[in-house]
Amino acid sequence: MPLSPGEKLGPYEIVAPIGAGGMGEVYKGRDTRLDRTVAVKVLPAHIAERADLRSRFEREARAVASLNHPHICTLHDIGPGYMVMEMIEGETLAARIAKGALPLDQALKFAGQISDALDRAHRAGVTHRDIKPQNIMLTRDGVKVLDFGLAKSAPSKVGADESTLTAAPTTEGTIMGTPQYMAPEQFEGREADA
Repeated sequence: MPLSPGEKLGPYEIVAPIGAGGMGEVYKGRDTRLDRTVAVKVLPAHIAERADLRSRFEREARAVASLNHPHICTLHDIGPGYMVMEMIEGETLAARIAKGALPLDQALKFAGQISDALDRAHRAGVTHRDIKPQNIMLTRDGVKVLDFGLAKSAPSKVGADESTLTAAPTTEGTIMGTPQYMAPEQFEGREADA
């Protein structure tokens, strides 16, 4: 059930819907404690009821929280069934492409920024697994990589033992993602890596 303007999730007041995807509904919100505009991603009821999907949502939050990069969306907070991220003004790369081809210099600039963001994520042990134009926002300052809902985090290399490892976010052999943007091994249901 969609949220209405004025509803609150903890200290976050819903202002307006922004969009929806496979793992959540996104709203423009207001952080009443810090008086700032934020984006609030909320699990839809049919997903919130399932422990496996709630767990995947929490893994997304942990993956995003582990990253600090100017071209990766920043996570501010998490609550029961929602996460709060920086509000990004701009348009998706998909919306921009729909208007026509990008000038070569702009395309190269965006490609470099996306590559830099993904390199940072990979060095932190996070593989996005759903890079597509709909998950790239174009802003005045460059790109922002969004939606780590299908991300896979590698176990920590230092001091990791079985008690600290989390289960894989997807079932082995299951194809998840957007087929036209998948790596070949991901499309075949095999393990995807950086």
